[in-house]
Amino acid sequence: MVGALLATAGVAQRASAQEGALFLRFPFGARAVAQGQAVAADTTLGTEGMWWNPAALARLQKREVAIHHSQDVISVNDMLTFAYPSKVLGTLAASAFLVNYGDQNNTGENETPLGIITNRNYQLALSYATPVGKRFNAGVTYKFFMLRFSCSGICGNVPVLSGQSSALDLGAQYVLPTSHPVIIGGSVRNLGPALQVKDAEQADPLPRLVQVGARTRIPVRALDEANASLEVAADVVQSAASGSSSAGLGLTLGYRNQAFVRTGYVFKAGASGGPAIGIGLQRRGFAVDIARRIETLSTQIGEPPTFVSLRARF
Repeated sequence: MVGALLATAGVAQRASAQEGALFLRFPFGARAVAQGQAVAADTTLGTEGMWWNPAALARLQKREVAIHHSQDVISVNDMLTFAYPSKVLGTLAASAFLVNYGDQNNTGENETPLGIITNRNYQLALSYATPVGKRFNAGVTYKFFMLRFSCSGICGNVPVLSGQSSALDLGAQYVLPTSHPVIIGGSVRNLGPALQVKDAEQADPLPRLVQVGARTRIPVRALDEANASLEVAADVVQSAASGSSSAGLGLTLGYRNQAFVRTGYVFKAGASGGPAIGIGLQRRGFAVDIARRIETLSTQIGEPPTFVSLRARF
């Protein structure tokens, strides 16, 4: 059981991934997940942009406080965010993120309780984004994160492992000067020194990700007449350390800018690809978004990952 916990923490995955702090790869935010994670060019993403593309914060009109929660077979994840836009200075945002892999009893002979094994990842982040002219957005996020695998009580041979590092995310978005609006966007995430875990033989590079994509609104007269909208987005993601790549496709159907149905698909080899679906409601500054991924591993176990985002703008 200890070995399984170490694997989920990402501190003992060198042989399979050659990357450290693998929680930085986790998809996050109900809006983003429901759209197949194709959000590099989404200018209305709000504080979820701190995870995907900080440039998405540039044209935020109101302050936003949000709680983003997700749960799957590996961990329970929670992020608290706050964004403050200024017409003069741009948008400043901060977030605190906790990845909880759960606790495990450390037992001896005859299952005698000896101690408690805990496994956590923590991240603090600061973002700054600003519009440049009428068409261009730019943003940057600084992240400081820690990994902690520890034991309380009588621990015996249970290792106590810890590590910390920092990273930068850079992002940009641009509205093309076309007759019908098309937005392109891109981000480079997790630029920083390798993660050195205490007592590990070597440091592991961070999971550096490059994501680019485009987004547009599909003109449909019947939808326009019904005060509805249909947006489509497509992204490509490349991992520098592992050499792997994936793609995302997302659709968002909105009604009166108050009710939304979202669906998407992540095209990726292995168990982490697959479809997603979500709904969203917003009214008078308050919004709730719910999404669910239908990927192989969690679906087989019967617990598909669930994402919930609650936000208030004022």
